[in-house]
Amino acid sequence: MTPALLDNVTHRHLRVRTERSARLGDARQSALALPAEFRQLQAHFPIVFQYVEGEGGAAGFQPVALFGLEEGQNLFLTDTGWDAPVVPMALQRDPFMIGRSGDTLKVHIDLDSPRIVRPEEGEVGTAVFMPHGGQSDYLEHVVQLLEHLHAQAQRLPAFIEALTRHQLLEPFVIDIETRDGEQGRLSGLFTIHEERLAALPGDALEALAREGHLLPIYMQIASLAQLPVLVERASR
Repeated sequence: MTPALLDNVTHRHLRVRTERSARLGDARQSALALPAEFRQLQAHFPIVFQYVEGEGGAAGFQPVALFGLEEGQNLFLTDTGWDAPVVPMALQRDPFMIGRSGDTLKVHIDLDSPRIVRPEEGEVGTAVFMPHGGQSDYLEHVVQLLEHLHAQAQRLPAFIEALTRHQLLEPFVIDIETRDGEQGRLSGLFTIHEERLAALPGDALEALAREGHLLPIYMQIASLAQLPVLVERASR
């Protein structure tokens, strides 16, 4: 990855491919899902938690939308693109990201991304800047998306802290049978412990609701209805 500060002089001719395909980096099993988008995502993808190692040795739980049952498998990619009406924000933002320039947050772009158009290879794409240097409608959309993504990412630690404080995360596995009849298992996943949630005292539930955590909790539980749908996609 080569992140570069985006500017309308250096990158005035920059174009980006916005369609969804494996060749453009979408062949991935999961993507970060933020609580603010659980309501939209739960109707199409299972949302689960994974325990991940962070930067500097830090570790913690992270919610993800699950697209496949094995590494590198995205069952929502087809020959014609993305087979779902929504795309998680963390996937939408590619190849852009928020980065620091001094003390301020600025839009950066990954110049190594396969989404960067190479005109010498006959590729076409969406312009990032207008001919006279102004932001294209596409870039304005990206900026709004990054601002929303960044704001919601700042709220994620409080959500995870609330779940761990009430011991609401429990491990689970997905048992899979392949088309060849072989048995497999997807492990390392966590979900909300429904019985423990139901047993919480009223003041704890009230606090979760007041802090905005209760709705995404129920949306995550509801999303598990998409697990058999995902398994069925894999069997096809």
